[in-house]
Amino acid sequence: MKAVPDAPVKKPRLLMRILRTAAVTLAVSLVTILLLFYFLQNKLLFYPDRGLPPPPKVQIPSVERVEFSASDGVRLVSWWLPPKPGRPTVLYFQGNAGNIADRSDRLHDCSDQGWGLLLLGYRGYGDSAGSPDEQGIYLDARAALEWLRKRPDVEGKKLVYHGESLGCGFASELAAAEPPACLVLEAPFRNLKAIADFHYPWLPTSILVKGKIDTAGNVARLRCPLFVVHGNRDEVIPFAHGRAVFEAAPEPKKFYELNCRHNDIGESGGKPLRAAIAEFVEAATRGK
Repeated sequence: MKAVPDAPVKKPRLLMRILRTAAVTLAVSLVTILLLFYFLQNKLLFYPDRGLPPPPKVQIPSVERVEFSASDGVRLVSWWLPPKPGRPTVLYFQGNAGNIADRSDRLHDCSDQGWGLLLLGYRGYGDSAGSPDEQGIYLDARAALEWLRKRPDVEGKKLVYHGESLGCGFASELAAAEPPACLVLEAPFRNLKAIADFHYPWLPTSILVKGKIDTAGNVARLRCPLFVVHGNRDEVIPFAHGRAVFEAAPEPKKFYELNCRHNDIGESGGKPLRAAIAEFVEAATRGK
């Protein structure tokens, strides 16, 4: 009987198909994530709460709701506390979440000092029109400054800018261009790309981030005193960012360290922090 040769063994294709499918799926997923991050950056950066209650006139009768427009026509709604004669006025830049109603405690702090306070309502926040973006909020900052400069009860040489978290970037940018009597920054970040790299270390943020906010670069050009406060357990903006911003600024400057997390600065700092800021502001505005 004649022997029949064995049939040639076919290479296994199933595993290759699985690997190829997995690779394509992974690539598509990665590209999708990159595209979403690139095109939805504003959604990741800004978390506004729409709608605004009446200002707390029961506790602070002199506070009022005010409206003015940015240079591109966007209508902004803010809260205003007039200063007592000869006292400083604070232009306040909130963080990225909520709206100015969440910062009503600042009204009490400034009222106790006799200071004026403009809680700036960014575009897209509260009752302000439009939607938030970096360039637009730069315009909002300048509109707020112009509004303050036109008021007879505000002494231009006693203007103070106060930034909180994301607001530090906008406050410092305005301070570099239009110097105040002094600048106060709570939990500042070095720049937008650096903080994006902290939160998304698995993404090529240096390429993807479109924003140009650069707090450290801004304070390097300051021509006014700087006060920085940061929590050493900050889980949102690392403590090292606050130190880097402080180190980038020229003298005179003061750093205030707290043993707290990102959203605990006011509660943790309490009266000693408020007193330290008040002393700093009074010294910077005295004689002006």
